Amino acid sequence: MARSLRDFAALMAMLVGLVFETGAASGVELASESEMPLPQTDPEAGPPTAASSPWLLSEQDYLEPQVPVVLTVSRLPQRLEEIPGAVTVIDREAIRASGARDVADLLRLVPGFSVSNSFEEGASAGSYHGLRSTFPNQMQLLVDGRSVYSLHLGGSVGPGLQTVALDDIERIEIFRGPNSATYGARAFKGSINIITRDLVETQGVMARLTRGVGQNGAGVNDWGVRLGGVADSDGVSNAGDRFSGLGFTGWRLSADRRLDEGLQGAGGAVEVRRVNARADANVSQQDQLSFRAGQSWIESWIGQHYDFPGLHTRGMTTSYAQIDWNRNLDVNADLWIQFSHTDEQVDERERGSLPYPPQGSDGQGVLYDRSGRTSSTNLLAQQTRRLNTALRAVWGGEWRRETSDSYALYATHQPYVEDFARLFGNVEWHFADDWLLNAGALIERSSLIEENELAPRLMLNWNVGKTGTATHTLRAGVSRAFRPASMFEREADVRYYDPQTGQEIGYEYDASLGDPSRPERVDSAELGWLVDAGAALNFDLRVFQERVHGVIVDRRASKVGGQLARRGRVFTYVNGEDFDLQGAEAQLIWQPWRGAQLRYAHAQFTSDQVIGRSEQPVYRSHSVFFTQRLPKGWNFSLWDYYMDERIYPNNIEVAPSHSRVDVRVARTFNWGSSTGMGRQAELALTLQNIDGADADDVPEIRFQRRVFLTLQLGY
Repeated sequence: MARSLRDFAALMAMLVGLVFETGAASGVELASESEMPLPQTDPEAGPPTAASSPWLLSEQDYLEPQVPVVLTVSRLPQRLEEIPGAVTVIDREAIRASGARDVADLLRLVPGFSVSNSFEEGASAGSYHGLRSTFPNQMQLLVDGRSVYSLHLGGSVGPGLQTVALDDIERIEIFRGPNSATYGARAFKGSINIITRDLVETQGVMARLTRGVGQNGAGVNDWGVRLGGVADSDGVSNAGDRFSGLGFTGWRLSADRRLDEGLQGAGGAVEVRRVNARADANVSQQDQLSFRAGQSWIESWIGQHYDFPGLHTRGMTTSYAQIDWNRNLDVNADLWIQFSHTDEQVDERERGSLPYPPQGSDGQGVLYDRSGRTSSTNLLAQQTRRLNTALRAVWGGEWRRETSDSYALYATHQPYVEDFARLFGNVEWHFADDWLLNAGALIERSSLIEENELAPRLMLNWNVGKTGTATHTLRAGVSRAFRPASMFEREADVRYYDPQTGQEIGYEYDASLGDPSRPERVDSAELGWLVDAGAALNFDLRVFQERVHGVIVDRRASKVGGQLARRGRVFTYVNGEDFDLQGAEAQLIWQPWRGAQLRYAHAQFTSDQVIGRSEQPVYRSHSVFFTQRLPKGWNFSLWDYYMDERIYPNNIEVAPSHSRVDVRVARTFNWGSSTGMGRQAELALTLQNIDGADADDVPEIRFQRRVFLTLQLGY
């Protein structure tokens, strides 16, 4: 423990030295001239300057106002130095240069995230603070402000991360730390908001094709297409369509497929198909409407390493519709109302041999069934108002209905319904020139829980001053978050039946034997240091201490006919012991010279939640991502990710450490005309995990080497 702290202190000292030497900040603009000349090398020309060499940073790079505005942390649009906590923003340029094929992969850029590319438990997913569970259900996941958290089984962010293609994403905002004060129960460890691109940015036609190979037949076969248009002043879109009398300002329709042969040892192919549509309209000078709808299909082969039922397929279909109404009340106030509905259908059935059949039954041909249907309906109303020059506030309410219907999971034909009602508010108060206070809270009531839950947050931000052009902000604050048991954790009742007689012959889950009566709660205290000065460097350090109360875990309970052991055991859920989590995270985004960007993320923490070990483990991870724009439209990226040894929750097994190195080389060029007006293309070669296969979700499943070529055309 002492050695690990010394290592982290040494790393921080190095980063701090870099911060004070550079005296500049982030908001890197990677766009540069396609015909960028090489640096001056004539010794008689004197030392190169920003004027003589486009590879050097100019004073403008330090001073230009490219300050990212984060939209979703507190529901107020805020600059980085105003946010009540630590946030990671993955922008469009980083998404494109990464070579990633889905959002889950991009989470490796975020301090403290462990990521699985396996679809064994529904879809590839990420979990904050390393303790990845079977169901990563302690983060709120949003797409354009709509929750895409999956309600199936114990809940998960995995399927929601597959909602939209990377081509349609403008940026991803990840708040690292409890955020129930903004979003309620699901934001126990933090929140992720995927923000799609503006319609102006996606007008015209785009087509993308990816082909690749890898070890053990890990072939990649992806494609994507997109059509979009925006209306001119006469109400005619640039695609030639006329929208008479409806005030449409633009539209987009996109479809894509992600297909490969799966991870080594996973048993079969993984396919994700998506279609998404959006249309915007100006109803009046004060009112804007936005319509969104889409559907995604996920099909994967799973169960290769389980005796029952063995290798089989799972299909997940998710459909949604969303409407947003924004009204400008006056120069100081806005109103936002959102209504959405989501349906999720899971089909997973296979017959196999029951591990421990009762006497008189051979256990052959027993149906393994995890199918079910869930739905959610959500209505949100929110008002934002500037009360005076020093005070802004946001407040509102939300009603949400969640329905789970599955005889296979609950042994009843009656669907379970849970209603949530939430009231929230946040105040941003600049009570002095260099001081800012964020005070917010959310109160939530569930139709299935007697007591209301309250999640408060206080965060004080102090603008300390500058070193050179770098502005330093210190943060200190406390917050509370909660997560009640999911429907499955409260009501699970999974039974197996004799295929001939229909009699019950085995059991796997019985929630009635446990009692997760208390919601999970976390009390968090943190200190932060942000350095930000423009477009050259951004540094954020978060030090935290968290006390976790009653985390919901699975336990094995005795029951005649239980299939987890010959003596009869089943899964149930209980509130576990309280434990402490403490550590630190650092994030650096640095533009060392023109056209380059370096992103570094490091996390290190300890947990008192020791499972199967007597010593206290230390969890470490880091990510280094470098991208460089080169002359003549070339681009190069290198990405290294490392996750230290850790323990899976609800399990005594040690997950081995693993690393991954990716390389991407790309070139953009004009096509189809001598002028290249409006016609652009990119050809990219991506090599993933070039350092060799590593265990992914479990030791038997490994992410192997892959190489694929992507051609994207736009007009």
